[in-house]
Amino acid sequence: MLGLGYIFTVVILVTTTPSVSADTKGYSLKYDIGKNLNVSIGNTLIFSHTPQSPMVFVGAGQLNFREFRGNFFINNYVEDRIGLPSFTVSEGTGNQDTIYFSYGNMVNLTMVLSSTNLHPLQVSVTISNPIFNDFWLRIVATPEEQVFGLGEQFSYLNLRHKNYPIWTREQGVGRNKSDIVTFFADKALAGGDYHTTYFPQPTFISDRKYYCHYDGTNYVEVNLQPLTFHEIYVNGDVGNFLFKTESSIKNLTQQLAKFLGLQPELPDWVYTGAILGVQGGTDVMLQRYKNAKKNGVPVSAIWIQDWAGVLKTSFGSRLFWDWKWNSTLYPDLKNKIKSLKDDGVRVLAYINPNLNTNGELFKQAAQGGYLVKNNSGQPYLTDFGEFYCGTVDLTSEAAKQWYKGVIQTNMIDLGLSGWMADFGEYLPPDGVVFQGNLTGREVHNKWPVAWAEVNRMAINERNVTGDVVFWTRSGGAGSGKYTTIMWAGDQNVDFSYGDGLPSTIPAALNLGMSGIGITHFDIGGYTTASQYKALGFALVRTEELLLRSAEAAIFTPMFRSHEGNQPKANVQFYSSEYIEKCFGRLASIFVHISNYTKNYVRDNALFGTPVQRPLFMEFPDDPTAWTITYQYMFGSDVLVAPVIESNVSTMNVYLPSGQWSYIWDSTDYTGSKFVTVNAPLGKPPAFFKKNSVWADVFSEIKTKFPLIPVPVTFSSTSKPGGNTNGVYRDSISVTLVLISLLRSIFI
Repeated sequence: MLGLGYIFTVVILVTTTPSVSADTKGYSLKYDIGKNLNVSIGNTLIFSHTPQSPMVFVGAGQLNFREFRGNFFINNYVEDRIGLPSFTVSEGTGNQDTIYFSYGNMVNLTMVLSSTNLHPLQVSVTISNPIFNDFWLRIVATPEEQVFGLGEQFSYLNLRHKNYPIWTREQGVGRNKSDIVTFFADKALAGGDYHTTYFPQPTFISDRKYYCHYDGTNYVEVNLQPLTFHEIYVNGDVGNFLFKTESSIKNLTQQLAKFLGLQPELPDWVYTGAILGVQGGTDVMLQRYKNAKKNGVPVSAIWIQDWAGVLKTSFGSRLFWDWKWNSTLYPDLKNKIKSLKDDGVRVLAYINPNLNTNGELFKQAAQGGYLVKNNSGQPYLTDFGEFYCGTVDLTSEAAKQWYKGVIQTNMIDLGLSGWMADFGEYLPPDGVVFQGNLTGREVHNKWPVAWAEVNRMAINERNVTGDVVFWTRSGGAGSGKYTTIMWAGDQNVDFSYGDGLPSTIPAALNLGMSGIGITHFDIGGYTTASQYKALGFALVRTEELLLRSAEAAIFTPMFRSHEGNQPKANVQFYSSEYIEKCFGRLASIFVHISNYTKNYVRDNALFGTPVQRPLFMEFPDDPTAWTITYQYMFGSDVLVAPVIESNVSTMNVYLPSGQWSYIWDSTDYTGSKFVTVNAPLGKPPAFFKKNSVWADVFSEIKTKFPLIPVPVTFSSTSKPGGNTNGVYRDSISVTLVLISLLRSIFI
């Protein structure tokens, strides 16, 4: 314990760099010694300090991590936390000021504030005394203030009144502590919470029209609970805090995206149809494609995640993590890739940065010293569920070059046009990496960005950027410079708000306001658990969930299905001719509006404007628009309100000001009110602006794409795996059931 007997001083050095002007600060500093100190950007108050309410704190404690297959349990025990009430100011020459915060006479911390071309206020912090490993910075807030961003946040759009740990990890199963699924998942160390995410980012945008970005990658907590301040906690060395104001949320989002790195445009072939997720070998792949064509499904690509082979475990088939073509499961694949491409269809695959110890690539990596090490200098082996893997050291230039070559030789040269670049969250805190002999804890939050970078290096150096696409689920600040598109990860195959289809909407909107403007999700969800029905929370995909999620995917940049972690238990797009035709109709609408989608993907690539946007980004003067979480603007001209609940046939939708037309019947509406519309299966609520230059494209949908007639013999309640709405109980171990829910058990 430090105790209040320790005496120390904090130094804040305030400078303005010549990039703004020799004599001009981008911020203003006002103070009255012994009373108060304020820092503002224009009329926006950022910091306010008084002896009674200090803006900076230091302290010490113990931060510990426990990990189980990508799920991290964090214990942050603060032993001492001390506010620094007193301050003095020494004004320097030119544009430099020095501020001393103190609780006694011992100097411990230096903070440099500066202005740059991009950021009118930049705060740099150095704590000189190593006894203080914790730092807190308070930013002015108002009780009614709304805050957005922090990467990909699934549970809320307005993030106020919660504390958000910034640590990349599995999103967890359930993510709602009041839900029975999460309750049981917690028993197996697999549960999530409102803040668990693959893509946390210490960046938020305030409705007071500023953003705050922390550029460090160490463990951070962003506490948005207090009414009058936001508090950022940093463990260890403190990076820079960057602040910027703009005239609108849209402008802030654009400037942030440009600063962090813009995503490229997607290849044109992505928009020509559905990307069909199938498995099972060459014959199955070709048969799925043949049937899809017969039933009117436009196909842009076939995604075969089991291209490298499968591994049998007690939980079923897993992928064999040795990333090269398995010619036994997929005979003649190279020739089939070529013939399919001639038919306008690409073939896609799967890779992650972990290597099975029984594979050839692991042996090469171990021999070359390309793997993350343990404390004894040997490859760090991680149990991924009945098999062990080493992890490629993405901080080592030699390892990056080697793995880039693996991607180029084994994937691009095979003829593949893309892949899922999975994982990135699992780096163990006690692993040791090449760069500076750092621990995994020190580079954990950098890992997803480094993983995206290796994939981008591979396609750039093969000159296939713009033709090859890869999608990642994990990320952090700077991922936009590398990833071609994100995806939302492993949602449950249900309508739950915490972890099902609804959660993909705030995830996309917050991610867009964090600088990543193109993302998508698995059509039909992923996390399935059918084999232990007696526990009462069996998750099995229904045809309703499959088609409702396909409806929502129309209004995203990529239309891609996934069989889920238990394909035989789930309804698939190929489960019946009727379902496949319905799926094909929705994919055809995605193709029909593709020029519109391309236009806004290009807008994101050029300006950083996200394709999916919260209503208030387009209608900032509409108070109700700020309260809407589960509707969004798709580009500037289309408002989408996906059906995200079961057994729904009508929807109450809010329309901002203006003249709107419903795409399914051309009924016109005047905005600034809620309207009720019919929303049967196959007709997701979507409206376009009547004065849109794209109005004719959207007007054609109602006549060009009629609903598929329901066969007389079709039962809307029949589902593979039985009735998933029932309550089941038996004596199977809860731990085994929930472990089976983990993505790491089935991929």
